[in-house]
Amino acid sequence: MKYEIGKILKTHGIKGDLLVESRSDFNRFEVGKKVYLNLEGKIDLTISTIRQSNKGLIIRFKGFNDINLVDKFRGLLLYSDEEPILEDNEFHYGEVIGKEVYNQYGQLIGVVSDIMQVPQGHILRIKTETKDVLVPFNNQFVKEVSSTILIEEIEGLL
Repeated sequence: MKYEIGKILKTHGIKGDLLVESRSDFNRFEVGKKVYLNLEGKIDLTISTIRQSNKGLIIRFKGFNDINLVDKFRGLLLYSDEEPILEDNEFHYGEVIGKEVYNQYGQLIGVVSDIMQVPQGHILRIKTETKDVLVPFNNQFVKEVSSTILIEEIEGLL
């Protein structure tokens, strides 16, 4: 399965380094890890160096030691096929988006259209018949995730 793990923002210096925004909750960026991007086909990359900056990760890939070799990568997404190990009650976005959401009374609320990450955790965006509603994705409100999602609806939540 293909997992989007980052976005190449720009080049950094002349030796092939790239500024990368991580888009993964898991540590996907380590020396020796294999990732790939799509540019007129799949390009496999191996991380040779990595360091943290205040704007993201500065990464260099093996065999790409010149700005002229990586300039065309700007704006592209990085992917990994490595499936992360999930803890109990952790889910991939793709496993949640598109699921129907019901309240504790069995009433259909809507369908999850997006998951937003905020400093406090994650929020489900649920598309109802009339509007989009936001529900914190935590144990207080989300009671069960299976083929559908069961939430505890409290006054004022929706």
